[in-house]
Parts: sequence; C-alpha cells; structure tokens
Amino acid sequence: MAAKGSYGARAELLPAHQAPAWAVCCPARKQRYFSRRLQKHFAGSDGLHATSWIIAASAGRHSSVRVTAAAAAVAAPAPPAAQAEEAPDAVFPLYKKLQNGSDVRGIAVDGVKDEVRNLTPTAAFFIGAAMAEQLAARFSVPTTSLRVSVGRDPRITGPLLAASLAAGLTSKGVRVARFGLATTPAMFMSCITAGYEYDGAVMITASHLPYNRNGFKFFTCDGGFEKDDITQLLKLAAGEHAAAEAPGLDPSAAYQDDAFVLSCALHSSPALIEYVDFMPVYAAHLRTIIQKGISHPSKYERPLEGFHVIVDAGNGSGGFLATDVLAPLGADVSGSQFLDPDGWFPNHVPNPEDAGAMAAGARALMRSKADLGIVVDTDVDRSAVVAASGAPINSNRYIALMAYITLRKYPGTTIVTDSVTSNGLTAFIEAQGGRHFRYRRGYKNVIGKGVELNEAGGNCELMMETSGHGAMRENYYLDDGTYSASQIIILMVQRALEGRGKDVAADLLTQLKEPAEAREFRLKLKDADFQAQGAGVLQAFHDWVVAGAAGAHGWALEAENWEGWRVSVDEGGGRKGWVLLRASLHDPLLVLNVESDIPGGACALVQKVLEFFEEQDWTNTDTSRLYDGCSVMVRY
Repeated sequence: MAAKGSYGARAELLPAHQAPAWAVCCPARKQRYFSRRLQKHFAGSDGLHATSWIIAASAGRHSSVRVTAAAAAVAAPAPPAAQAEEAPDAVFPLYKKLQNGSDVRGIAVDGVKDEVRNLTPTAAFFIGAAMAEQLAARFSVPTTSLRVSVGRDPRITGPLLAASLAAGLTSKGVRVARFGLATTPAMFMSCITAGYEYDGAVMITASHLPYNRNGFKFFTCDGGFEKDDITQLLKLAAGEHAAAEAPGLDPSAAYQDDAFVLSCALHSSPALIEYVDFMPVYAAHLRTIIQKGISHPSKYERPLEGFHVIVDAGNGSGGFLATDVLAPLGADVSGSQFLDPDGWFPNHVPNPEDAGAMAAGARALMRSKADLGIVVDTDVDRSAVVAASGAPINSNRYIALMAYITLRKYPGTTIVTDSVTSNGLTAFIEAQGGRHFRYRRGYKNVIGKGVELNEAGGNCELMMETSGHGAMRENYYLDDGTYSASQIIILMVQRALEGRGKDVAADLLTQLKEPAEAREFRLKLKDADFQAQGAGVLQAFHDWVVAGAAGAHGWALEAENWEGWRVSVDEGGGRKGWVLLRASLHDPLLVLNVESDIPGGACALVQKVLEFFEEQDWTNTDTSRLYDGCSVMVRY
C-alpha cells in the first residue's frame, strides 16, 4: 500500500486517545497498539473476549456498529497458506485481467460490440472477501474487527457491484458502511475523519470511461493501494473463488453467474450493514477549507457572496460541489449544468482533459456570465476551471495556476509533474521562484515522487499531472479535484479583495508561454511480447538521436529522462520544440508527443520521427496515425 506518509493522516484531525501519537494517526495502528497492550492482560483467557474488547475500544462512539455474535458466525476461515500464495490457474487469469495499475477496472455490462463483461458481481463478491483477508493480515487483526466504507459513482452497474462487494466483505464478518453516491476523495477522507475512521474504503468507479465500464479504488488511512497490493488482492480473490462451493458449476463458469453471488450473499448477516450519509460531512470539510483560506474580513461564514461560480459535473458525482459547498458559502451557482447523476453520461464525457467537456463548461459560463467555471470528472478526483473570459484552464495552464498558488504559500518549493508538460511551464515555475521536476506519466507516479522527495529531506508541496490529478502535501497527498478547485476559488476572492478583479487568470497566465502546436499520437505495437518490442524501439530511438541522425535539425536528448526519451529541438530564433517517445503505462502502444514553437512545426517534427521508423524498418509498429495526423505529408 502507499508508502508511509503518502496520504498520511495528521493526528490533530483525530480525537485524542490514551495512546502514543503514532498510534492515533490511524485507527488500524490504534488497534495494533491496543492489541499488544492486551496480549499480556488476556494471556491464557478466552480469545473472543479479548477481541471483543479491542473492537469496542476501536469503535469508540460507533456503538451501533459494534461486532455482534452474527459477525463471528458468518466469518469464513482464512484461506490456506498455499492457496493465498498461488492462486488457482482456472480463475486467476480472469481476475488478473481486471488489474489496471493500482486500480481494478473492467467491463461491467454487456451491450457494446466486441466488449464482453468481465467485472461481474461474482468477481466483486470475492474481491470483497479478499480485501477483508488482506486488511486483516496488514493490520494483524481478525476480519471481524474491521470496518470498511463503500461508495460509488452513478454508473448503471454501481448499485449491484456495491452490494456484491459488501456481501463479500460481510462474508468475512466485516462491518460495512454503504455510502451510496460518493466521490473518490471522500472515500479516503472517511478513513481519517474523526468519528468515522474506517479501516478501509472502496470507491466503485471507472473515472471518465464509458457507461459499460466500472472498477474499484481501494484506500486505508495510509492512502491508496499500490500496484503490488492489487496483484495480491486479485490472487486472494481467485483463491477465495476457487475454494468456494459452486454446485454444478466449475469456478470459471461461476465467474459469470450472477445467481452464484446472490446465493453467497444469503449467508451474510444484515446486522453487519449500515447506511451512512457521509457526503454532507465531506462537504462541510470543503466549506471550512474555503472559509479559512479566504478569511474574509467581514463575511467569514459566506465569503462567496457576490461571486458567480458555475459547476459542470458531467452527470457524475460532483453536483454536490455546487449545491452543498459553494451555494451555502453565498455563491450564485445559477447556470451550473449536468449536476444530476446519470450513469449513462448523456451530455458529454465527464473528463476535464477532454476538449468537448471544457467547451461545454465554457459555454455554460458565457451564457450565465459567471466569474468562474469548474469542470470535474466522474469521481471528482480531477478538475479544471474556466476563466471569466471563457478561456479553458486545464493541462499546463491548470498546473501553472496551482503552481502560482503553491509558491505564494511555500516559496522555492519543488513542483512535480508528469513527462508531457511544456517548456513554457518549466519557465513559468522557475520565474515564480520554484523548481520543476518533470517525472513520469501516471498520477500515482507523480504523487509518489513527491512523497519520495519529501522523505529524503526535500521540499515538494505540489504534485500535479496534466490529466487534472493534483495533490498537495498539506492535503495528505490526496488527489482531490474539489480541493484544487477550492484553491482557485480562494485565489479568486483574495485577488478581488486586493482590487484585482474577479478574473482569476486575467494577468497570471499571460506569463505562461504556450507552444504554437502540440500533438499526441498513439502507435500500436503488434508483437505478442509488446513490452519487449517497445523497449527495443525506444533503445533504437535513443541510439539514433545520440548518433546524430537528427543532428542537422538541432535534436539533443534532454539531460533527465524518467520514461522514454524526450528530445529538445532547436527551431531557430530562440524557439525550442520537443519530441517525447515513450511506452504507454498499460497498453500495447508507444506514445509520441510533440510540441513546436512554429506554426506547422509539429508535423515537421513528426516527419523526422517517421524517418527514424523507416530507416530502422520497425514494420510491426503501426505508424499510420502519424501519416493520418499530418495531412500535409505524402505517404510513401
């Protein structure tokens, strides 16, 4: 799971207990502390009595969810060690296909051509059971002492998957709090918020992907699960699945049988389920952040009076931002759109990276003549904004604005980003007195690097990806789209109080030099071992550049390359472009990013890359998109 410090809870947010400070940062650590204290006291006595005492101590004021006799009755025995070590061949491949880095994702409903359902209720059930075993092992406690929260976005498959996952958890005696509609950041916060402090949390979402997809994101108070945690979880799930009785069905057939999971659910106890409305708690948390950040001299409680802010939630989980956060603070939120949750996503892709989504937000802002627009993704861990002028602020622009805010509070800090940020962003950050650390694609990579720098004694306060994932050290290293948006709102009001007007980007982003052109191309790798093929292409590209094959065009490798190879290109007259060829994080693809300071320059850079592919004869790499993307070129 996340390294110590990643998403780390701060003790001052939690109630005081008679335990060391390190023990109260996280309820699971608290349980381990009490467990050790009680081992001697209850030595030789009834183990169930000792366990009940520990659970009561950790539950605190949550008397309504304390363990019952039913919990002990339904708890399933832990899988044999051999089963956990080596998942059965019959079903593990089915589960392994669900891994998407540090998340679980799959096709949750049939209906799209050539896309067959593989994230089934049965899979959700056994993933829930496996999570119980994994948490119990991690915290050295029985599964019957665990409390886990489950939330979801509005996808059409969310309710069934949430129920199936909860049934799997309760089959091990875990007490489950069902949140219903929620956001990914809220699920993490449920692990550290005083009075809740769940041992684990699951968000059921597939971010901006189409309606037929779904997935799971997992948290503890230490942060989100890492890639290795997901691999282990899916091995455990396959083991649980293979060990379960399925009369008349082989394990792989049961994987697609919804009735199978329902029959398993009948053995669970309803006493272990409660329904918790947590989003109002989270909304209050965000309101407090905005109030404290603005610290309005005369309107502390309603600091947004006189400001017009619209929200485009894309029919995801983010409508609460307008109705439960901004409006109670005094903002005029009229003109906000697509606040109602609709798992078919009928209006636009809920993705702040998407040009269509940003255009929709800009149109809503211009119609309502608002001061600021906010666009969020489905599960609200990403966001972007629209300036009062209607200018979209996402990608490099959003990072620049967040860097400006961060460097005002933390002068000289390092800003970690992904690998595809512009040269202009580096210059902007340095002009503000900061240091730019350009790292890898993948928000977990970006955040993890920031944590690593800080643990090594560095100073990194902001980690942000061009996708809109942004995390700050002051906010537990949590990528939270609403937190980023709240920082923009605070800046807007502060600037207005200083007499600079309400347009948050009126003069700031004029300092950000942007490229004349930016393009991205995805090149399919056709070999069965696409990873080896991709590595070979990248090494050859490196050697080609170093050997000077592109030298006549002023090409030179960047001093630091953390993924693939980024090449700086001298375009003359002090202008610089760049080319980055890298492997996709998860797919059989190479990704080519190019930026140029010259109109038409992007295709000139692509033409040079095509020379490399033609000279090297990489016939199993599909370069057709390079020709199609630059129509000015003649295909050979």
